[in-house]
Amino acid sequence: MNGYNKILVIEDDPLLAENICQLLDAEGYLVEYAENGKIGVEKARTTNPDLIISDIMMPEMDGYEVLAELMKDKNTATIPFIFLTAKTDLENLRKGMSLGAEDYIFKPFKIDELLDAVKIRLKKKELSEHKLDEAKHQIFSKMHHDLRTPMVPILGLSDLISEEEDINEIKNMVKVIKQSGRKLFDRIEKFLIYNDLTLKCGQNGKNVSRESLISNQFIERITNSINENTDITRVVYKVEPAELLISEWCLQVLLKEIIENALKYSPAEKQVIVEGKIFEDSYSITVKDFGRGMTQEEINSISVFNKFTKNKIADSGMGLGLAICKKIAQLNNLDFRINSIPDKETTCEIKLKLNLG
Repeated sequence: MNGYNKILVIEDDPLLAENICQLLDAEGYLVEYAENGKIGVEKARTTNPDLIISDIMMPEMDGYEVLAELMKDKNTATIPFIFLTAKTDLENLRKGMSLGAEDYIFKPFKIDELLDAVKIRLKKKELSEHKLDEAKHQIFSKMHHDLRTPMVPILGLSDLISEEEDINEIKNMVKVIKQSGRKLFDRIEKFLIYNDLTLKCGQNGKNVSRESLISNQFIERITNSINENTDITRVVYKVEPAELLISEWCLQVLLKEIIENALKYSPAEKQVIVEGKIFEDSYSITVKDFGRGMTQEEINSISVFNKFTKNKIADSGMGLGLAICKKIAQLNNLDFRINSIPDKETTCEIKLKLNLG
């Protein structure tokens, strides 16, 4: 495995850099070397290493600046990063970790200490890539069925329209085609949202803006954007206006998915209740429905393409809704909880931070 792993060493001390490079080369790794931070950034972009080991105190650009610069580029943002440092104070540790550093090795270090850190970080990268490959396979195999299904009436009825003379029949066919087209669009949209969130989570959410305003008008806009065949008058909302530390896009997608889910899996005569309240420096949003509910096992197993209806095959949709919510919660470090009583009610609660300026 080592022969296929490329490691970039960024170190301004020539002797230490030579020792590290020789050590890694002896272990079978492919080694690239940069004598300062500026050259290190250039080499990271051109060689695409599997791991970067970087000193912190360097000319041109220090290690923190190198990491911050690489985090701006989606092609280098996910490369595992290990700092070499003589500084052991908590302030410097927090600074590196907040930027996205995977590990610290303190000078002077032992050979085994460096090699163990390298092996652990590369193993984690390998496991992450394996999970991503599995997710891709699952996505494409599931998409074949779920995107093909609404295409059948679109194509079939399109052929019939060309031969139909009854205007009323044509209108009915157009209505079905429109509904199927809407389903197809919604499924593709959910897939793209999930994919976008997965990429952002992989980049540690560095490019996510952090402010939005919540109000009754905001909830109204969300409900109005829900599928036209859904009875949105069932949604009753009362939220206290506030500025929250989450992007407007993330908040809108999160609430739309939860409200849509509540409407879909609760009786047509039952309301869906949305409430938002301020609690000191935090904000709580709850969405409550009175539908089929979920068992704790189902709640724990929420994942992409996992649906919980009694007829999983016949039910429409790809099961991406709650998986999208989990991704947004992960991206924004939110407390996202689902409490449910099967065949009675379900409450989704999101706790967010207020923007206190």
